[in-house]
Amino acid sequence: MKHRRFLSALLLAALLSGSFAACSEEKENTDAQSGGSAGTEQSEADPQEGPVEVEPETELLTADLPEDLDYGGETVVIMQHPFQGGDWSDWLSRDLFSEGFNGEPVNDAVYSRNIAVEDRLNVHLDVQDVANMPDAIMRQVKAGTGDYNISTARIQSLPNTVLSGYLTDLNRMPRMDLSKPWYDQKCIDEASFYGLLYYVTGDMLILDDDSTGAMVFNRQLIADYNLDMPYDLVQEGTWTMDKMGEMAGTVASDVNGNGTVELQEDRFGILWQRDAIVSFMHGCEVRLVDKNEEGEPVFVIGSERAIDAFDKLDSMFFDPAVVQNIHNYEGKISGDLYVAEANVFRENNALFMWIRMRVAENLRDMETDFGIIPVPKFDEQQKTYYSTITKYTAATVCIPNSSAFDLDVTGAVVELMSAEGHYDLREAYYDINLGTKVSRDPQSTEMLSLIIENRVYDAGEIYSIGSVADQLYSASQGSSIGLATLLARSEKLMNRMLEKNFVEKLKALAEAAGN
Repeated sequence: MKHRRFLSALLLAALLSGSFAACSEEKENTDAQSGGSAGTEQSEADPQEGPVEVEPETELLTADLPEDLDYGGETVVIMQHPFQGGDWSDWLSRDLFSEGFNGEPVNDAVYSRNIAVEDRLNVHLDVQDVANMPDAIMRQVKAGTGDYNISTARIQSLPNTVLSGYLTDLNRMPRMDLSKPWYDQKCIDEASFYGLLYYVTGDMLILDDDSTGAMVFNRQLIADYNLDMPYDLVQEGTWTMDKMGEMAGTVASDVNGNGTVELQEDRFGILWQRDAIVSFMHGCEVRLVDKNEEGEPVFVIGSERAIDAFDKLDSMFFDPAVVQNIHNYEGKISGDLYVAEANVFRENNALFMWIRMRVAENLRDMETDFGIIPVPKFDEQQKTYYSTITKYTAATVCIPNSSAFDLDVTGAVVELMSAEGHYDLREAYYDINLGTKVSRDPQSTEMLSLIIENRVYDAGEIYSIGSVADQLYSASQGSSIGLATLLARSEKLMNRMLEKNFVEKLKALAEAAGN
């Protein structure tokens, strides 16, 4: 197994190095370790003047765990998301349990990883369906029981669980080395406040990758209208909001000529959904809440950059002849909204569609080839393409704050599952499952690293602070966002809620932890 995994590591390293080389001019992670992030100005000590050189891994990295670790067959119970019907069937856990090899790359990588972890640590992994993880965590902590060692709760479900002290600070977890590349360093930086970190994403899971926002484009329409290839635009740094709007307007047309906009009859430039508004906001290097130089959370949505970005969004996204928000059809069309949206794209009647990455797999039977690219930048001066981690569907790794089980074995299991997933599972997701079987071209596979390496974890959206994100979702279904009006109405309440419902609670947890 080790020989096979070493070959996989080299293949993945080659893939990633090619991807980063192609996009090196755009990949300036000026905020990766500094505490600054999209939408805030860097301090004078922090800026980087040139592109960051990303060194591909040249040797197999392994978990730094003692060779003689042996937990005597102890059972480690992991919560997973159960199968659900409708659109939610796409968001069940497929990264934690497998009954055996069946030829599917992700399934087989999960099975291999779990067997390796059980053999290496002498543990038994018991993966259980839990529909309401926050409730299960709360009951366990209050009762002082050890029902579950590890939760993979969705980000949306975590705010009350975090702020009520029901989770263990991952900085204090034995055996977990959060500096390793199998943990998302963006998540660690942006989800940490006052020295506390209660959840993390990384290579133990792929549901966070599935939940990352991106764009798909119709390659046939690109050729038919003699448009610039979006891959080239991304690599040249010219894939911007204005460019997307220009291309979208070129393709949009009243196909049946009846003068009425009809979702299932006409051709559109862009298809999107209400929560995509935050994804486009983050793509413009704007966010709701960020950290100031002292590491304190502050609202930054009122910045000049934010106002300019939303003015651009307002000018682009509210012409129904060009852009369609599928949520405007709730109760107006039969069947699943998201299936209807995908069908418009599938039938060559949309140039671009905003997706969460998992949706790309649902397009595998599309006759026309499509490509995958990041959400566009605000303008060409912006150095980095940013992607949103979609809180509604993304899973995390978090540990219930219970003294009834051994944190040492729990930490070792998380560390080893993440380290083992860094190669075979990651390769299966990137190269085989999305590259060959779905998007059909190597360029899309190269784009995946660019999309996933620069994800935004915006506390303002995740914790629904001041209900600002909810107001943006709602406004996206109207005729404009009108950010200035929204702020004039809500700014005082936003800041009061930030202090009362977020800062004060986190500071109390930090004080109790001795931070």
